[in-house]
Amino acid sequence: MKSLKIALLSTLAIIMSGCVGTNLNVVQGFAYQASDSFSYEIIDQASVTDKGMSIFKNQLNTKFQALGLVNGTEPNKVVEITFTNYYMRHGAARALAGVMAGADNITTTVIIRDLQTDSVVGQMEVVSKNPTATGSARGLIEGHADKIAMYIKQGK
Repeated sequence: MKSLKIALLSTLAIIMSGCVGTNLNVVQGFAYQASDSFSYEIIDQASVTDKGMSIFKNQLNTKFQALGLVNGTEPNKVVEITFTNYYMRHGAARALAGVMAGADNITTTVIIRDLQTDSVVGQMEVVSKNPTATGSARGLIEGHADKIAMYIKQGK
């Protein structure tokens, strides 16, 4: 009986958890230069909620400022962020059903363009997932924005 309980608890732990985090797939590498200054455009092809978009933009602005990606000069690069997938579970579904309620998921395609030549100087796909009962939609959205800004500045 005791080993059955342990097996059930172990199985439940595996089901309720899963792969969490943000993955970056670099299509064309980008190397930040100290003279670079950025603006960004967001294209919503995934029906991102107003609240989700607000969280994303606020975090992106905060991170761009903190990393010096917006330095007060005229931007010479533009970051085009296209949302291609956006799904967030309701908080109660996340807490009660975990992975059985699906997985929070954000997928964006990010293209960095040189404004002078309009050429693509960097491209990546960023995928953030959280199938667990823990965490929050806000945390996943903010982490997604952070990953984009950090790659632009540090290349990782």
